[in-house]
Amino acid sequence: MITSHNPPHPSPRQAKGFLVTISLPMSLPASRLQQHDVFAVLEQVDLPFTVADVTQHPDLEERLVIALQGTSVPITLQANEPVRPISMPRHIDMKCQLCDASTTTDIDLVAHGEPKTWVCNRH
Repeated sequence: MITSHNPPHPSPRQAKGFLVTISLPMSLPASRLQQHDVFAVLEQVDLPFTVADVTQHPDLEERLVIALQGTSVPITLQANEPVRPISMPRHIDMKCQLCDASTTTDIDLVAHGEPKTWVCNRH
């Protein structure tokens, strides 16, 4: 029997109910990066970068211009180029699957996984 590499699991940080997350893969396309994310290029995984801003390249449609904290020189990456995520903090809003109650929480996608569903503590 083959088991999934990233099985769903509850997030221990969610005290307001039961949050089901799925672990992120070891690499993601650069297009998933947002401000404050920390990542490394696969060729140099021991050299982390912190994203200050991500914009579309003005001339090359498939490339991203990624401004980095601590340097004035941005880097460009293909939108589909794999990068190694180190930290991806997100502020998420979710609705209870059973009663439509809502919650807002901060989560690091790398540490806790990508949220898929939430059930509030009333159930």
